[in-house]
Amino acid sequence: MLDWVLGRKSGKTGSKLAKGKRPSYEKAKTIAAKGDTEARRVLASFEDLEPELLYFFATDRAPEVRRQVAENSGTPLQADLLLAEDGDGDVRQELARKIGRLVPQLTPDENQRLTEMALKIVAILARDDLPRVRAVIAEELKQASNIPKPLVMQLARDVEEMVAAPVVEYSPLLNDSDLIDLVTSGLAGKALIAVARRRAVSKPVSKAVYDTHSVEAVQALLDNATADIADETMESIAESATERPEWHGPLVDRDNLPVRVVLRVAGFLSSAMLEVLVKRNKNLEPEQLEELKTTVRDRIARGDFPDDAVPFESAEDRAKRMHQKDRLNEKVLRKAMKAGEHAFVRHALVLMSGLPRPQVQRMLNDHNPMAVAALSKKAGLTMKTAEIVQKRIARIKPNLMLQARPDGGYPLTEADVERMLETYG
Repeated sequence: MLDWVLGRKSGKTGSKLAKGKRPSYEKAKTIAAKGDTEARRVLASFEDLEPELLYFFATDRAPEVRRQVAENSGTPLQADLLLAEDGDGDVRQELARKIGRLVPQLTPDENQRLTEMALKIVAILARDDLPRVRAVIAEELKQASNIPKPLVMQLARDVEEMVAAPVVEYSPLLNDSDLIDLVTSGLAGKALIAVARRRAVSKPVSKAVYDTHSVEAVQALLDNATADIADETMESIAESATERPEWHGPLVDRDNLPVRVVLRVAGFLSSAMLEVLVKRNKNLEPEQLEELKTTVRDRIARGDFPDDAVPFESAEDRAKRMHQKDRLNEKVLRKAMKAGEHAFVRHALVLMSGLPRPQVQRMLNDHNPMAVAALSKKAGLTMKTAEIVQKRIARIKPNLMLQARPDGGYPLTEADVERMLETYG
């Protein structure tokens, strides 16, 4: 990759706009000196342009030209170093995208000067004033293992969640000690959730996440099937879950819950979730199962369950029974989603929409906000409820969700709905 430092001679073009054969060197020099902005920009997009011309264009008066140089993979690193501190944010962002993709390709055998220059550019961009520039660097380098550890920690501690979160979730350079240090030093929001989503979260890190008492982060931890959660931490979660309905579904869905946790959550789960709990924990000893039944009987006697819920009635049967009595409505679905009764909601959407169950499942499982909104509208729900379905049932990220119009209506036309139903039908 030494040609990257000096400028490539590959004959390829760096942009779709660089069509046809590139001008001769003499003509290129004339364009560089006297050509208009568009001519200079197109010339700067040729990947095999002479390095000295690309270097010259790196200080061009037009930001459009400098952006093209920043995007061009044939640009020598010396020019990229200039562009790293360019006054135009779009120029630096384009450079961050390019350099971020190239740095992970560097190997220990690469020229030392090349590596040092590339990392110097990365370091400059990683402290850029614009969060969007730092975010591009973080996204491109989140899984890189050949960058300095201090740079990783710098990105992980960034005040902007969109910068810190990708590195915190994916970087292979962060060990348990680093992660615990990040969590205990005040990591919050999406960056804290990113810790909980890491693959193979260890018991100490799981405890650190729980100790923050972040509802969203603990929910993400419970949702993470690869997270190793110590029995003591799980018991603490179960204790706190009484006031946290968002945790009920993810908690019940976990395998190998400690017996004490099973017995503890049986004291406050909904009827549908109790059914799931019993099915997933069939390995209980006879005396433990009897204790579980006693807890449920006591709750029945106290009237803990609503009139429309029968303990251990399946979610599907409950939905069908309520549908037959014309009691399935938006209020019921909102209450069920708040309680984490996701299976019940899915069955209810099948009945309320009149669509085949496989089609409804595809629409909910494809992480497509348009499909979920179309299904919700077909089921007669308001767009505000459709937003909750996107978040809780379809698990669509907040930044990708469809939002209600200012008047509360759907941002979909009837044609959009029909197209989605046909696509998933």
